[in-house]
Amino acid sequence: MPAKRATKPETSHGLTKAEACKALQVAPTADEELITQAYWHQARKVRVLAAKDPDARQELDKLNRAFLVLNPARTEAPLTDEAPPPAGGAPLAEEVVASVRRLVDQTRARWPNHVPEVTTLTVTTAILTYLALSAGAAPIWTLIVAGAAALAIWAPWRRL
Repeated sequence: MPAKRATKPETSHGLTKAEACKALQVAPTADEELITQAYWHQARKVRVLAAKDPDARQELDKLNRAFLVLNPARTEAPLTDEAPPPAGGAPLAEEVVASVRRLVDQTRARWPNHVPEVTTLTVTTAILTYLALSAGAAPIWTLIVAGAAALAIWAPWRRL
């Protein structure tokens, strides 16, 4: 009788079929539809966090590999190409300042004589909005009125 060799589990994409089944929480006999449903169920939980959390990103990568192991006919998992956003994105305040600068530059380019008027009206509206919110005015109405004022200030200058 020939001696039995210890067979090493076949790995594909760095996972065995058993590990892939465990990652997607499916039985080894699961059909493609169930595997896809399980993949999306698990991926939705991790997808939101993957952009900020390296552990969640690794978990999403593991789910992608597990999907490919259990679906050998597929060349890539649905979320394989989803790249995390660049690290260290600009804070909200910097984005707001940059957009205001672009707006002022556009106004200056189109109507060089009106920049002081538009700037004065915009700053006054911003101060009045801040004072209204600090005094306890309803935030929704204050922001609606401030938006309408900003529209009235900027709309005439934005036309060609």
